[in-house]
Amino acid sequence: MALSKTQSARLGSFLAVVFNEDVPTEYMREIVEAGYVEKCSQGYRLTSRGLNEKNRLCALIGLNVKYLSEKKAPPERGNSPST
Repeated sequence: MALSKTQSARLGSFLAVVFNEDVPTEYMREIVEAGYVEKCSQGYRLTSRGLNEKNRLCALIGLNVKYLSEKKAPPERGNSPST
């Protein structure tokens, strides 16, 4: 499925934030005001709302772009030693 112009611009802005790239002022203002991005000590970061929207838009176009912190940990194996 193709994204609309608005969705494409939003996803591009989200990915620029994720990869610490420059985002045009107009787009940054929109995503900050919408609550998708917040300012932090290292610049900007996606909020939980922003992460959800990024994941939704990525899913619509078949991408799987996630922070390491978003990836599920592999299931733990039993504590018994292997022989």
